[in-house]
Amino acid sequence: MKHAARALFLRLTPSGRRRLALEHGALHSQSREPGLTDLDETGTVNSDGIDVHYYVAGPDHDGVEPRATVVYVHGFTLAAEAYFLQVKHLRATHPEVRNVLLDLRGHGKTGKVSPDRCVMDGIADDVRAVIHHCAPTGPLILVGHSMGGLCVLDLLRRCYEDEPQLYQRIQGIILVSTSIEALSDQGIPQVLALPAADNVYQAVEASPKEVRKLREMAASLLAPSLAVGVFRRPTDYELVEFHAAMINETPLESFVGFFGDLQNHDELAAAEALATKPGFVLVGDKDDVTPEEQADRICEVWPKAWYQVAKGAGHMVNLEAPELLNKAIDQLVDLIPWQKDEKPRGR
Repeated sequence: MKHAARALFLRLTPSGRRRLALEHGALHSQSREPGLTDLDETGTVNSDGIDVHYYVAGPDHDGVEPRATVVYVHGFTLAAEAYFLQVKHLRATHPEVRNVLLDLRGHGKTGKVSPDRCVMDGIADDVRAVIHHCAPTGPLILVGHSMGGLCVLDLLRRCYEDEPQLYQRIQGIILVSTSIEALSDQGIPQVLALPAADNVYQAVEASPKEVRKLREMAASLLAPSLAVGVFRRPTDYELVEFHAAMINETPLESFVGFFGDLQNHDELAAAEALATKPGFVLVGDKDDVTPEEQADRICEVWPKAWYQVAKGAGHMVNLEAPELLNKAIDQLVDLIPWQKDEKPRGR
């Protein structure tokens, strides 16, 4: 009874709800949802001196060459766990497909790195290292949400320029709630430019005791700001808690380090590399972080893409409107040839 009363009390405030979400073990437990479960492999791979955590699910049978590998790249202040609904769906509909996810530097279990290493080229290097380790052969489908979409574009452009073999393996791309231009005048960078964020930037120079105090402040000030406009559809409250816990887990150094790139980075130079690739551009019509205008701009430079809008959804399409992203992944997988008689059985 005492525990229930405490839980009820904590749910009354944003900071309390985040604390509950973390206490529930929603992140990285590999045993409950929300979160990744039923994984076949986890580990780390070195990316320029950083131990990047990765997660692999499927195919079900040893010795079976996957039909394709779907690589999921999460957004700012999130983690690989954010795609748990997509992995669960694909394991049911396409057990012959391998799912590969990672916690980008400065996020999730990969954890803290110095702010100067929190750059787009760096996280693209993380993705490349995980691909070479977990999926060295076969077709690839890249899925990027928010900052992860910019990361996918960065990787695609650089592979087009310096690693044609890997570029040719990329058979499909899905960009979810992202931008191809700099976000200096909107969305997350605006939040990070708020006066309230100044103390967060100073925290990396503070004493350990002050860092702990400022970390609590960041959770109470920045997490709600980052969540504005994120969930717009009626969403299971456990998913909202789960999302808040991912933000709460993000190191202060990541808020500081990624600020510059999120404000100034653009990937218009990726247009040539996108030109021949099939794929999707997905966006929620109530997304205030990367609104429909940004999706329209991507489609201008990538006319081959299918454009779909999640009605009533905000920025977290993968959690708010998972059916839209799931179907897009299914469609790209179905474009890749597969011998039906070699297809492994479902779980």
